[in-house]
Amino acid sequence: MRVHHVSVYLKINFMPINKNAAIRYKIINQMLTNGKSATKKAMAQKCSDKLGLNVSERSIENDLSAMRNSEGLAYYAPIEYDYSRKGYVYTDPDFSIDRIPVNDEDIQKLRLAARLLNQYGKVKAFQEFSGVIDKVVRLINYRKMQSNGKPIDFIEFEKNPPVQGMEYIDQLIPLIRNKRVIQLKHHSFWRDEMQEIIVHPYYLKEHKFRWYLVGYCEQRDDVRIFGLERVVGIEELPMAKFTHRLFNPEVYFERFIGVNVPQGKPEKIVLRFKNNTGKYMLTQPIHSSQKLISDNGDSHDFEYLLAVNQEFIGVLLSWGENVEVLEPKGFREQLKTTLERSLKAYVVD
Repeated sequence: MRVHHVSVYLKINFMPINKNAAIRYKIINQMLTNGKSATKKAMAQKCSDKLGLNVSERSIENDLSAMRNSEGLAYYAPIEYDYSRKGYVYTDPDFSIDRIPVNDEDIQKLRLAARLLNQYGKVKAFQEFSGVIDKVVRLINYRKMQSNGKPIDFIEFEKNPPVQGMEYIDQLIPLIRNKRVIQLKHHSFWRDEMQEIIVHPYYLKEHKFRWYLVGYCEQRDDVRIFGLERVVGIEELPMAKFTHRLFNPEVYFERFIGVNVPQGKPEKIVLRFKNNTGKYMLTQPIHSSQKLISDNGDSHDFEYLLAVNQEFIGVLLSWGENVEVLEPKGFREQLKTTLERSLKAYVVD
């Protein structure tokens, strides 16, 4: 597998390194890069001059061994003694401890990460990481072009327009971290007028390329979810006391699909997927509680434990005739009524 060395100067703390030792490693590296060679005596003298203290050849010998083999340093420097040149050399002329060795698999992972982060380019917290990865990828591609290895785009992510409300994420992150009460100016889809709501923010959640704030709402005396695209403004209330409610996001969102909080409690639901669509559900479950209870060849029965909301109904409707609700009876009748009302829109007078 081809390995490319990219000059990206990052501080990686694998283990504590003595300051003088770190300086010696850099000096040795400078003396061996770009095809140069050096003796232990020359390295010891250079280090002594730089540090202002006596560095023995024995210390240099230990340094060379650490640069070659230490898992803590993770340099794995290709240092060998060249008898023809009577000195130590890097057997790889492109090697430097200041460069990150990356192979083709690493390149693919970096490019995937860059594209994922670029979807959130407006969020400063993500911009920093996206920019760093993008720089690394560009350097790798430049390096590959120099070695006649043409970079190839091999994957495409779904492109979505910028979502309104993302500009509040940078403001909300420190408010959540520091447990600050806020007044949220929120324009609901279901109301014509804007509301001013006092919220104790707990959590930010992304769902289907939209961002939501989860927090305790004083007016409702309950944990609620607010879409950031409907937020008009956020104001900190420095004198208000933050309310701590027991909130575990994994447990909270485990009860239902999406972000529309259901009224009911989780219940056992049995669905039958027909015409081999169950094979797709086996690879892409619609909920973490999904459990296969029957496989009849071209149909599969699955059991779920969740509360019904509009998003769950929407998921089922998207499968059309390929899904049937078997249990509970009340939900089966509810979905039947929904389908009958939808059909009326297509009845020709």
